[in-house]
Amino acid sequence: MNVQEIRGRLESIVGKPVVLLKLKNARWQNMLKAAEHKNSQRVIEQPESELWNRKGIVESGATWFLIPNVHSNTEEQLVFKIEDDRMDPAICDLIALLLDSAVSDAVIPLPEEESGVQQLGFWLSEKLEHAESPQELPDTLLLKNRLFTEMIPFLLICEGTQNSLGGYEELHQLLSTFLEREVLVVPLRSREWLLLVDRLDVLEISEERSEEDESVHELLEAFGLGLYELIASEWRGIFNLSVSEPLQPAHGLVAALRLLRESVFLGKTFHVTRNVHLPWELEVERLVYSIPTEQRERFMEQIEGRSVIMEDSETLTTLETFFQMNCNVSETAKRLYIHRNTLIYRLDKVKQETGLDVRNFRDAVLMKLALLLDKVTKD
Repeated sequence: MNVQEIRGRLESIVGKPVVLLKLKNARWQNMLKAAEHKNSQRVIEQPESELWNRKGIVESGATWFLIPNVHSNTEEQLVFKIEDDRMDPAICDLIALLLDSAVSDAVIPLPEEESGVQQLGFWLSEKLEHAESPQELPDTLLLKNRLFTEMIPFLLICEGTQNSLGGYEELHQLLSTFLEREVLVVPLRSREWLLLVDRLDVLEISEERSEEDESVHELLEAFGLGLYELIASEWRGIFNLSVSEPLQPAHGLVAALRLLRESVFLGKTFHVTRNVHLPWELEVERLVYSIPTEQRERFMEQIEGRSVIMEDSETLTTLETFFQMNCNVSETAKRLYIHRNTLIYRLDKVKQETGLDVRNFRDAVLMKLALLLDKVTKD
């Protein structure tokens, strides 16, 4: 079991966020001395021979556990920060057992590639945790030389307690078999994975399965949907997937990963029925979410009769589909499996309640904004 997998286990056990951080040895010693000095702080004692490796410190509303030094770095140590300062002693004992497994695995060298992706995943998580966005990967990363070719990043997130998403080996084997090519599987936070696939591999596979001349965005969407269906069919759980445009991972990978995370968040906020979230289709949602609360409420108050519309699931579905079909009445009726006149009746009902005729461009824009803002307001 590697450090990332242990973090996932800890989150499921304590039910609270567990953050993997890197600390200087001097800082850890200062924290240890301060915790022992203050009677108001609790130090979870371990056998004296293991004092350095396995002692939990309560500080700043959290409990910190030192992880055995799997990187053989005498200047820095890895720690788990658990957002709980009143942990049950039995849980602390269980954490100690999990850390024991980390010690056992640490003496078994990882394959070179797995070691490289673990290192990359830790570095990316650390930069994202501290809101840093370096443009280039450091030369110390083992995989950097492989990341100068154009690749397509995918972000896979598994949510919920009832999930069966496998570890690195299972996920890597599944994706490599699906693509019939090599894929880099980089573990990030618990049950969160960055997938890096060669650009040509993705586009060639998509083109082989498409009979029409599609754009790069359409090919990426089709590939992402196929990838999501594959993962959802293999494992239980709630999965969300985001895909970015091609890039050289050696340059700008942190910014791209931050965009992927934001896209998943926006997609879940505004499009709850979707599981594949595309950054280039969320520009309006990104803008709407940035509107201050006071301005959102002021705009919504100007839409008369909006409560009648927002509370009617049939009308909401009709409007969502109408906008999805580019305000085309005939295509919307086909998608909804209703007669064209039935659709016109529903749109006339919206006009009667709100004064907005969504067949008119200006009114359609206002109604679209109202639908998006209503989702943010509810959250």
